[in-house]
Amino acid sequence: MSLNKDSNNTNKLSFLDFNFKNYINQGLEVIGFKRPTDIQNIIIPKVLNGVNVIGKSQTGTGKTHAFLLPLLQKLDERINEVQEVIIVPTRELGSQIYQEINKIIKYSDQPIDVRLYVGGTDRLNELERLKKSQPQIVIGTIGKLSDLAISSNVLKIHTAKYVVIDEADMVFEMQELEEIDKVFARFQEIQVLSFSATIPQNLITFLNRYITNNEVVDLIGKNVQKESIEHLFISTKNKAKDEILIELLQSLQPYLVLIFANTVKKVDEIAMMLGENGFKIAKITGELEPRERKQVIKRIKDGLYQYVVCSDIAARGMDIVGVSHVINYEMPEDIEYYIHRIGRTARFENSGQAISFYDYEDENYLKKLASKGLSYKFVNLKNNELVPTRQRNNKNKKESQAEIAIHKKHPVPKKVKPGYKKKRKEIIEKEIKKEKRARISEIYRKRAKNNYENR
Repeated sequence: MSLNKDSNNTNKLSFLDFNFKNYINQGLEVIGFKRPTDIQNIIIPKVLNGVNVIGKSQTGTGKTHAFLLPLLQKLDERINEVQEVIIVPTRELGSQIYQEINKIIKYSDQPIDVRLYVGGTDRLNELERLKKSQPQIVIGTIGKLSDLAISSNVLKIHTAKYVVIDEADMVFEMQELEEIDKVFARFQEIQVLSFSATIPQNLITFLNRYITNNEVVDLIGKNVQKESIEHLFISTKNKAKDEILIELLQSLQPYLVLIFANTVKKVDEIAMMLGENGFKIAKITGELEPRERKQVIKRIKDGLYQYVVCSDIAARGMDIVGVSHVINYEMPEDIEYYIHRIGRTARFENSGQAISFYDYEDENYLKKLASKGLSYKFVNLKNNELVPTRQRNNKNKKESQAEIAIHKKHPVPKKVKPGYKKKRKEIIEKEIKKEKRARISEIYRKRAKNNYENR
């Protein structure tokens, strides 16, 4: 979700410059929005001018209102048919967009029919209501839209003129492509807006198969760094992660911290461990029932929890205000999810810290983050403080020199036999792993020797 409360924004434009309808301006004034963010400045005029847009921007920069406001401007309140469809990957994101749009439309003199179609709702009630009337704005997940518009044929989306795909890389996951094809086949002449913090080139190519003349608005480029987030890495080599986590939480005293793990099992283990050590813990995973997950999120927003352990379902489409820290107990397998996880902090004009535990096997992962323009610091916990360390940087130099030497040892000849490059790569990777194991063994040997001598 994207809010942009006015604070230190130096943008000279105000929302009044877009000449929105009176009720839109009134709603913006009540919720405290005065000046558009960078992405809103670029996207809003393009949407108003009918451009198909693929918008890429960091989380918390205003993507949601970049499409909501111009869509409300384009809506014809007099026509009682589906005019706009907003496709979302999760019920939580759909619910948040539904809430945000209602904050604006409640000031309209004419009623605006907005309906949310996601899992966990009363399907029979939805079918009966659709038989009587059609919504003007539809917000829904692909599965639910496919059910109502294709299988049941009661939601008449063929009349839509505008389609938004929010968190597009999640919506277009491979297992849902067949349903997406069916839904998009019902649309006719539409303007399409796609948004996410991570839209890889192959997804853009895929979207171009559905929509011609897309204009890409990329406010990230190769650099995923958000200046208001400090990225810190703590080595957990030869250390107990649980002990580090407890000490870290005690030293941070966070306003609200999200602790990420890669599996539901690990989330349960961390939550139980922290609970046994006196922390009041909330959990968010995909295994929670929709109603239960909604209740947990409400309690978090109400300030009843300071510590939240979660899986990657909380990394996307959940706007939990006030997250001061994000901790990666485990690094996410997909590097894009690192970007989404840390995007839960430093929302709007706030700052935040992203603290990650790393081990030997995470070296290449860190290099990939660096290649994306992300700068970070390495720290240790000493006397309840995060202290910068130079140890890893020196080790990196040794590692890079060793790897260079291994590559030189296996030069590529002028004439290459079929399969040689693949075989060469395997040999080099094998030798690099051997070199790392030897280096690790040496570290352990020195530590054992020091421990023996210090007895």
